[in-house]
Amino acid sequence: LQLLFSIMVAVPEPIIRSNIVVALGDMAFRWTNLTEPWMPHMYALLRDNDVNVRHNTLTVLTHLVLNDMVKVRGQVSEMVMCLEDEDERIQDMAALFMGEFKLKQQGMLLYNLLPDMVGRLSAAELEEGMFRRIIKFVFGFIAKAKQTDALVDKLCQRFRTTDKPRQWRDVGFCLSQLT
Repeated sequence: LQLLFSIMVAVPEPIIRSNIVVALGDMAFRWTNLTEPWMPHMYALLRDNDVNVRHNTLTVLTHLVLNDMVKVRGQVSEMVMCLEDEDERIQDMAALFMGEFKLKQQGMLLYNLLPDMVGRLSAAELEEGMFRRIIKFVFGFIAKAKQTDALVDKLCQRFRTTDKPRQWRDVGFCLSQLT
């Protein structure tokens, strides 16, 4: 497994990276516990230079996440960044993924991951307009008043955990989306 991931990261040919992602997706579907520690390497391919590698990676990860074959944690922020990909197919697939992901556990999974997602997106130092478009899209899925109130509390706690003005602005923008 380590050899396969090493090849995936190091090989210069995009078609080989694409094929390895598909093979790893099949392996993750069958042997979830073995592949789980290696998943961050797979998520990293969502930022590959080649559009076909990014597309195949998003397709495989969408399948694995929506079928509960991998535990999604903070890495969902990598997937939502695909909403701003230069390729329209990837943008559409990321939007479709989020539309299905919000339904998992009656929306509670997305709600529970939002504070961490905000922190990771803010720490990624995305261009401010990109950050705001992603947040507007994702926060559009929060509809319950109880969830909104709890998110306000959780996001306000983020003010204390950082000393960076940019992250304060990002959290402030997120709070403005909850009104």
